[in-house]
Order: sequence, then C-alpha cells, then structure tokens
Amino acid sequence: MARRTTGVKKKKQKTWYSIVSPKQFGEKEIAKTLALDSKNIIGRKVSLPLSDITGDFKHFHTMITLKINEVKDLKAYTEYNGQNLISDKIARMVNRWKSRIDAVSDISTKDDHKLRIKVIVITRRRVNTTIKSEIRKAVFAETEKYCKGHDMETIVSDIFSNKLQKALFHGAKNIYPLQSVEIRKTEVLK
Repeated sequence: MARRTTGVKKKKQKTWYSIVSPKQFGEKEIAKTLALDSKNIIGRKVSLPLSDITGDFKHFHTMITLKINEVKDLKAYTEYNGQNLISDKIARMVNRWKSRIDAVSDISTKDDHKLRIKVIVITRRRVNTTIKSEIRKAVFAETEKYCKGHDMETIVSDIFSNKLQKALFHGAKNIYPLQSVEIRKTEVLK
C-alpha cells in the first residue's frame, strides 16, 4: 500500500518590486509590482499616462508603455516600448468638414532599432483621395528621413516635445493646408 504523506505545502512569499522609469525620463519610481521571483517580472509591460512620469499635465492624453528588461535588488528597470494617444484626444481633433489621414511607417533608426510610427494628419477642409495619398507619401518620406538621422532616444524625446510633429507638418503643408499632425502611436518592433 502507498504511504500517506503528511504535512502542508509551503507557499513562497511574494515580494514587491519597484518599477523604475528609463534614464531619459529621470529614473523615477513609477509603480510597484508583485511577483514570486525576479525572473517572472522580466518582459512585463507597464502602461501609464506620460504626465505621471514628467509631471507636466499637458501630456495627460499620451499613454506610454514601458517594458521591464532588468531587475537588480528590488528595483525593476524599464525601457521604452511605445506610446499612444487616448481615443478622446483623437475624437476631439477630427471635426466635420475636415479630412483625417492616417499614415503608418516602419522605420529603422540610426542605432538599428525598428519602430512603427502611426501618424494622424488633419486637414483644414475635406480633400479628395489623390491629395490624401500625396500627403501620406510626404509624411512617410519625412518620417523616414528624420528617423534615419537620429537614434531612438532622441526620436522619443522629439515626439514628446513635438519636434517630429513640426517636421512632418512642414514637410506636408505645401500639398494642402493642414490643421494638425500628431503621432497617434509608436511601437518598438526590434
């Protein structure tokens, strides 16, 4: 006959890890997470408003995604993984009698990172499809030209300071008068 086992299984104690923002955002503690082991945390993604990191309320409509890539002691260090605008911001931008143009481009940066940048362009008046496609081509060409000359950290800081949006605006405004150009979403593809 089989012998009966006695006793209770011991549960491991979970520990709290502090999530730290990347160097370009000042390495601040932004959140905490619970895990059994530090190996379980690596690869987790944290999404939060950019205004929580920068302290600037102007950035509340931008959600930033950070990916945990390293754990030391009880601190989990992150890297930039992408950002997107909240849908309320996009809905406020698009009005009646205006055209919305979406442009998606996969870009390689100077330091060999692959990014997917999704741009939204709003024109002052409604336009036909040929003008839309010309604006889309101009935005794609300007995005590629801008990103090939910069590393990923510079591109990310330029997105949040609206330098990239201004460059795209000036690159496409000759085709048709534009109201605004926004980076709707960025993703790190690697």
